[in-house]
Amino acid sequence: MILYSDTQLDEAWRYDCKQRSLRNLPWIERTVYENLFVKFLDAAIAGVEYIDLNIFIPIDYIESLDHNINLETGYTDD
Repeated sequence: MILYSDTQLDEAWRYDCKQRSLRNLPWIERTVYENLFVKFLDAAIAGVEYIDLNIFIPIDYIESLDHNINLETGYTDD
């Protein structure tokens, strides 16, 4: 299970809004973003390498997720 705080979710949603604005795309509601964000996390845990949910997630969140998954599974790149 991967936990995230409301602060992290808010930061990710605001990042998504900024990226959408830069691309002239409509914003999505925070609750919709949260559902898609959770789907992304679930897919990452399941080992799905790519899933296109049409949301923007800060790269440091993705890298942190990769690190946490590796810690959970004991996998290393060595």
